[in-house]
Amino acid sequence: MIATQRLLILCVVLPLIANAAPAALQKDMSFITARKLLLKEKWKPINVHAHDDYALMGVEHELAKRNFKEFDSCSIDYSNCIMRYKRGGECLTVFTIGEKIKYMKVVHWSDECPTEVY
Repeated sequence: MIATQRLLILCVVLPLIANAAPAALQKDMSFITARKLLLKEKWKPINVHAHDDYALMGVEHELAKRNFKEFDSCSIDYSNCIMRYKRGGECLTVFTIGEKIKYMKVVHWSDECPTEVY
């Protein structure tokens, strides 16, 4: 009975975990490479700040200049950025580190959605 319950849990939970993160996404992958893979996998950038007067700071200027509108926020002191994507009803939040786009690396990701999805 216990083995059957474990098998049932694995059959239900593992597909949910697998769908939560793109198969190609890896820790320490360059943000540019990760972004290309996400777009290829049909993840669409969420422009969190499309309807507000968000003041750009630090690497956000460079991201905006390159039309990478998916940033939610980037810290100045440690250059962490939060990037937001959606695909159908799924959300993907990618956390990066790096002071310049060419040096930005993926450090973590989750299926967290922004408060409002545009």
